[in-house]
Amino acid sequence: MLEKSLVGIDAETGKILWSDICGKKNINPVSPLYYDGCIYYTSGYDDESVMYELSEDGTQITRKWVDDVLDNHHGGVVLVDGYIYGSNWKSNSRGNWVCLEWETGKVMYETEWIGKGSITFADGILYCYEEKQGTVALVEPSPESFNIVSSFKVTKGDKQHWAHPVVYDGRLYIRHGNTLMVYNIKADS
Repeated sequence: MLEKSLVGIDAETGKILWSDICGKKNINPVSPLYYDGCIYYTSGYDDESVMYELSEDGTQITRKWVDDVLDNHHGGVVLVDGYIYGSNWKSNSRGNWVCLEWETGKVMYETEWIGKGSITFADGILYCYEEKQGTVALVEPSPESFNIVSSFKVTKGDKQHWAHPVVYDGRLYIRHGNTLMVYNIKADS
């Protein structure tokens, strides 16, 4: 992802193999997803998201589908069992949580929850961290609904809740401003 485009570059030579213009705002902070010969990119501010199919040798791309619902602002998206999960941009202070089918781009759901935010996936659960109030929800990954299993509020730190949650070795790491919190999420054995 560059400011204005998505590019494929030959790692050995540095040669640009292909490129496509991304969005209208020239702000593309979200890392693309790659799976099974396809690349998905999204960007906020009412821009579209696009699924590309790579040629067999990786030197060309073809647009497979375009979506205007999941225009992720900066919280990232994840792919779980054939579905893309993330939040979209309705305004700088609003957004919904969305599930798209990887293969077709079909919107499985778009759900209001406190606000937009960041997401990660680990140990069979989605960790959704909304940026307005600092609520973290553990959400069952399902194309049928945004099913919150449990939630809690981040109470330390200051300013925006923009950092991405990280799960490693039975711990959930959440940064809020200059404060880093670590939660033990390992199941008791």
